Amino acid sequence: MKRALHFLNHRDFVLSAAIVCGLLLGEQTRIIADYSIWILAIIMMFAISGFSFRSWIPVKNAVKPIAISILLNFFLFGTVLISIAWLLFRNSEYFDYYIGLVLIAAAPPGPSIIPFSTMMKGDNSFSVTGVFGLYFAAMIFTPIVLLIFLGDSLISPLSILRILIMLIVIPLIVSRFLRHRSILPMVEKSRNTIMKWGFFVVITIIVGSSSSILLSQPISVLIISAVFLVSMYVLGALYHLLMKKKGKKLDFIISSTFILVIKSSAFSAVTAITFFPDSPDVAFPSAILSVFVTLFIIFYSRFVAVIEKRG
Repeated sequence: MKRALHFLNHRDFVLSAAIVCGLLLGEQTRIIADYSIWILAIIMMFAISGFSFRSWIPVKNAVKPIAISILLNFFLFGTVLISIAWLLFRNSEYFDYYIGLVLIAAAPPGPSIIPFSTMMKGDNSFSVTGVFGLYFAAMIFTPIVLLIFLGDSLISPLSILRILIMLIVIPLIVSRFLRHRSILPMVEKSRNTIMKWGFFVVITIIVGSSSSILLSQPISVLIISAVFLVSMYVLGALYHLLMKKKGKKLDFIISSTFILVIKSSAFSAVTAITFFPDSPDVAFPSAILSVFVTLFIIFYSRFVAVIEKRG
């Protein structure tokens, strides 16, 4: 019984089940779509509760990891993804896909970076500092990226700032109360479960909202999948090989690779659903991304094993 419960509560099972449920429920998930932003805010609240500002003292120890993370996640990954989106969709009938991919490029990193890095014995200090540093950086970079590549006619900077306050600032403030010593042990014990099942609901909504496209437009699925194969898997593999050639430590390479390629599909999807409720095509890339993020840990763990075996 205990083994069965462990299996049912395993991250990979929960995320895979969310994809299946989204496909089965389809458009019916729109009933709860309006609540997705609040569910994601709760997820962020528990994710950020594991962060203490004391880890940034002295501040100079945090500056370099945050700067590297900004360079990798916003500039390098963002440039690659937006360049591909621009070439393929900027002036086509699939312009909604371009909007969806820009939302992903502008999104903060996925909180799954930290557990993924831990599982593969990466540099946890770099991962935690980089991820939470990027959350703060998103308050500046997300509106700028959207303003440059989408303009203010599609999404107003003020509206984006409001979403960032709801998904980053408020969860950060509430998370400080969750760190009170009287309740922190309980929070730490339940954090992963709450995050996993919170993501279950959000991913179910994401996939359900785009299910009609996922099931009826295989060519679109293949094209968007190819975009993520290049921007995540190929870019991540090339970066890993380059860092290895430069003699960087494996734990740093692993953590920085995750920082490079993993964006929050939940954030970009919730933004798409909030601002473009009548255009499911905008959330479609985020639905595909949620699958590719889940599969990336499997691909990358095997990739690292092969590369390290070869020496």
